[in-house]
Amino acid sequence: MKYWNSTLKSMTEYIPGEQPEDIDEYIKLNTNENAFPPSADILNAITKECSGNLRLYPNPDAETLTKICADTWGLSQSNYFAANGSDELFSLIFRGFIDRDQLAAFSYPSYSLYYTMSEANGIAYDKIDLKDDFSIDFAKFLKKKYALVIFCNPNNPTGTGVNREGLIKFLEKYKGVAVVDEAYVDFSGNSMIDLVNSFDNLIVTRSFSKSYSLAGLRVGIAAAHRDIIEGFKKIKDSYNVDRLAQAGAIAALKDKKSFNYRVSMINNNKDYLTESLDELGFKTVPSEANFIFTNHSSIDAKTLYEKLKENKILVRHFDGPRLSNYLRITVGSMIEIKAFLKVLRSIIDEI
Repeated sequence: MKYWNSTLKSMTEYIPGEQPEDIDEYIKLNTNENAFPPSADILNAITKECSGNLRLYPNPDAETLTKICADTWGLSQSNYFAANGSDELFSLIFRGFIDRDQLAAFSYPSYSLYYTMSEANGIAYDKIDLKDDFSIDFAKFLKKKYALVIFCNPNNPTGTGVNREGLIKFLEKYKGVAVVDEAYVDFSGNSMIDLVNSFDNLIVTRSFSKSYSLAGLRVGIAAAHRDIIEGFKKIKDSYNVDRLAQAGAIAALKDKKSFNYRVSMINNNKDYLTESLDELGFKTVPSEANFIFTNHSSIDAKTLYEKLKENKILVRHFDGPRLSNYLRITVGSMIEIKAFLKVLRSIIDEI
């Protein structure tokens, strides 16, 4: 800490989900990765780029990728920006679209990286509690002059979606920059990306880590008014999305058949997991994502988390108000789910 500046010393560290070295020994249901691998077409596209061309820089603006984004999700190519994962998008947003003397606001509970990045960039922020059903109270985001707000759709860790009409009414009044993080939106289809045509202060972010099974490649996309897109390009690193990542993302958008299969399988498995947990005495928040947020009627969540970990099963437990008695469980393959449920039943019987 000797050479850390004051911001680094005071900020709260973001703690990602556990990634044990002996990961193959675990059933890993803690970081919301996709249970199903990328298709052969995607892997072949990545492998093809492993050639002598790696000595050359990639396209600096990922132009082929943003063109396919426009073809897939609508809007114009000039409305898209590609980044090294959604995390880079958020870093650029905090660096380029809010000043240090302005105030940001985020829902609570929500993705804690928002809070960390705000602190890392010296931006003050408010946490605004979700309602009892974990929906957003948009009116509270209009009570102060917030320069930046971020809504997670569906929300992490609760899995609840953003109400479209509520968001539209909010945007009609709000004057700052509004971000809708849609890392998990493909599991619900409830995207707000078309609203970019109506609101020039809206940024919608998308990820290839979840529905496209490419968490290891790190590709994120922002959709926004072209003025905001030009701002992203001005502040980004020169070659921020590498050749392999661009190739994989392009192939993933083209491979609609395997995309639809993965989403369908995850949603079917989610229904089975939710129903099975209900039978075991859990109460689960309705989820639009590839994970569920659930608690047991009589057993402490942290106890369950620790007992599962002892049995080489990883789920996510968060400390903090409204979080500490819940587990977030990634929807795995059916084999993983059944193995998880077998161990969970035995733990409950013992307790």
